[in-house]
Amino acid sequence: MKERVNMKEMTLLEHLKELKDRVKVSLIAVIISTLAMLVFPAEFSLSWEFIYAYKPLISVILDIIREQVIPEGMILIGLTITKPLELYFIASLVFGLIFSSPVIGYEIYKYVDPALYPHERRMIYPFLTAFIGLFTAGVFFGYLVLAPFTFRAMKIFFDLVGAAPYVDIMDFYNTVFIVVIATGAVFTTPVILVLLVRVGLLSTKTITRNRKWIYGIGYVVAAIITPDGGLFTNVLLLAVFVGLIEGAVLVAKRYEKEREKREREEYSEESEASRKKEQDVCKYCGEPLRGRIFCPACGKSQI
Repeated sequence: MKERVNMKEMTLLEHLKELKDRVKVSLIAVIISTLAMLVFPAEFSLSWEFIYAYKPLISVILDIIREQVIPEGMILIGLTITKPLELYFIASLVFGLIFSSPVIGYEIYKYVDPALYPHERRMIYPFLTAFIGLFTAGVFFGYLVLAPFTFRAMKIFFDLVGAAPYVDIMDFYNTVFIVVIATGAVFTTPVILVLLVRVGLLSTKTITRNRKWIYGIGYVVAAIITPDGGLFTNVLLLAVFVGLIEGAVLVAKRYEKEREKREREEYSEESEASRKKEQDVCKYCGEPLRGRIFCPACGKSQI
């Protein structure tokens, strides 16, 4: 408690200095993680074979993605001489951000937590946990299901038009990264809706009344996320989105009922207090009685 009070009493410059320090730590973590992806070997041994077969971590990670996602028969090509180099650095930065995210999250937590009141923590942290959990589930769904399905679905059209299934290496990995991250973001939609309902900025009736618009926008978002995925991929992601929204409505209704019940109780207490206040005055002259039977102003009995 003392630490929270001290945080609230910090000056603007002190807050900015602390923010600068925490951003600095986060950037250092990102730089170290990115450099590790770029140069750190996946396997280390003191032999000549290690020197000739040296492969950095990012190379092994890209190999794993390619083997798990790309369909059989599809071949990746580098259309320009710089494409592999661009991919090498971009992928290292992406995974550097991923592996440094615990440090970034911790720094954000340490900066924000002291300024929160206990009731704010009780509301925010469960939703933050649910947000991270659903985002992680969405990332795995996008990586294990949606991304492979996207390329398998599109390979069918290569065969139908008689085109050789050669794909630009940057297009392949960009599609994988976009699909995975965007699917994770879509999976967090229920948490945001439940939070908005809980704080009273949105009602479940508004959601259910505008289902067709929400799902229509959801399909457009699915088409944007998977621009090369075709109808089947979009419908698959939309079906998951519909399930998540319907689940969010069920959870939000429980919070909505609790909030309405609490508001009714507060209104009843205020009404009772107001009624008692109105009754505690002299019925002859209107002066406050303060619990007395005889009015202190006019002396008349209230009985």
